Amino acid sequence: MILPQLTTLETSGLIRLAQTQPEVEYLFRHALVQEAAYDSLLKNSRRQLHRSVGEVLERLYPDRLASRDLAPLLGWHFLEAGDERRALKYFTLAGDAAARVYANTEAVMHYTQALSLIRGVDSERETLIHLYLSYGHALELSAQDAAAVANYEALETVARARGDRALELDALLAQAIVYLKPVSVRDPAKGQALSERALALARELNNRAAEAKSLWNLMQFFKWSDQMVEAQAWGEQALAIAREFNLRELTAYSLHDLSSVYLVNGQFEPAMTAMLEAQQLWRELGILNMLADNLASYAELHVMTGQYDRAIALSREALQISQTIGNLWNQSYSWYMIDLAYLDRGEIGSAIEVAEECLRLAQQAGFVPGVLQSVLDLTLIYGYLGAVHLGYEVAERSRGWAQGMPMAGLLESVMIARLHLFSGRLADAQAVFGEAQRGIDARSLSAYLSWFTGLVEGELALAAGDYARVLSLTDEAIPFLRQARIRLFFPDVLYTRGKALLGLARTDEAHAAFQEARVEAEAIGSRRSLWSILAALSEIEARRGNQAEAQQLRWQARDIVEFIAEHVGSPELRTSFLNLPDVRDVLRET
Repeated sequence: MILPQLTTLETSGLIRLAQTQPEVEYLFRHALVQEAAYDSLLKNSRRQLHRSVGEVLERLYPDRLASRDLAPLLGWHFLEAGDERRALKYFTLAGDAAARVYANTEAVMHYTQALSLIRGVDSERETLIHLYLSYGHALELSAQDAAAVANYEALETVARARGDRALELDALLAQAIVYLKPVSVRDPAKGQALSERALALARELNNRAAEAKSLWNLMQFFKWSDQMVEAQAWGEQALAIAREFNLRELTAYSLHDLSSVYLVNGQFEPAMTAMLEAQQLWRELGILNMLADNLASYAELHVMTGQYDRAIALSREALQISQTIGNLWNQSYSWYMIDLAYLDRGEIGSAIEVAEECLRLAQQAGFVPGVLQSVLDLTLIYGYLGAVHLGYEVAERSRGWAQGMPMAGLLESVMIARLHLFSGRLADAQAVFGEAQRGIDARSLSAYLSWFTGLVEGELALAAGDYARVLSLTDEAIPFLRQARIRLFFPDVLYTRGKALLGLARTDEAHAAFQEARVEAEAIGSRRSLWSILAALSEIEARRGNQAEAQQLRWQARDIVEFIAEHVGSPELRTSFLNLPDVRDVLRET
């Protein structure tokens, strides 16, 4: 019996009774006493005690062996017992248990311990692939992409040493997608080469699931290279195989990415259908990081279509999930473009807060599109408020982040061109924009990016008095925007067209353009654009001699200006906004 010995130790003051229910438990009174007692044991005795404790725990709790609390304890006992095989098993289970609840730091720690043991154990292929891929996935979710790549490269080395081509295929697929993502280690050429190697090997081994994954990887290459027609073709091939073989997770991934490709290609209905089907699959599969990503993408779609309340609600749901699982990438993406919803509603202070938070999280996570989009949006906001100097300052914060993103340079040039335009430096704006256009093959632009650059070009043409060019550009943009159901900035396109028509003395046509712009702005709640539209309509009504109508329109414009001024967020920005010439005109005339 061990009880007399325990009683003696308790009487001596070396241990104390901690609890009697549900089981008797003793604690050492000081860690130094515990350490001294442990060190006094012979090595073989210690090993045997650890083995005995581990085996007793296995017998007592057979239903908890894979639990988050017991698995790491068992791993430690068997490691100290010198039983590397069982230690490997339990540290892997501990990593799995942590990964299931997105405790990624904890999962990385346990998987690291398991990998340190795997060389001393003759592991089955399934054990190797599960451990290396699970460890890599936890690293990716923790934004440790360089470490993830190193891990997948180590798996490839193991596969080659074993002569296991199927294992090598898994390693190639895992490496490729990290290089293709918009993260700090992004290397599109390497990602494409790895994907093509994987595709050839998958077809050689007649591995249809791996073939579909390779096709999906190649879709990522073309998607992030802004070659959306090619991306759609590869993605639809991957989806067809995934559906044929009921690969539900890969089906969800293919649908998820195709939805954004369809959207930028102007195919709204397929985009919506794919996004919602993927969302349902993520919920059913319980893959929370992808569900959060999908909800954020869905929120972005609602921003683009002018459904701002729904966009903000989806964003908050995505953020809550992302915070629960500790995923910085998705936390940043949850705020992606939501600032534009607040900006359009005239809630400028909230827009700045959201953009800054998205930027902060994106920089921590290495989420390149989040950095670029947030900086672009902040330059728009500060330019809109007349605080152009702040726009130039924030533009500097994106320097160095655009490397490896083919269209990022164009976006940065557009950003600077608009700031020059806001500050009245038209020639500089035209020079920057023209230089950017000369370096870009227009055929490589996605439909969305082509439209966005066209909008800026239209603003530059309007400022230069090139009204014919404005009409040509808006003739191209308006049908696309209607087909794609994009309403964000659509009132601006119509307003720009109206100003060009007014410049050509085509007053009735200008009035019609402004009226349509007003309808669009009111439909989506765009205070940002509505007050300028109302002011333009007021000017036309005054020319026509309809003074009462003109005065009513000016009062409506003034009310919106005052709302925006009250929601700017800082006295300095409020003053800057109220000192804009067009704003002063509205306030003075009323």
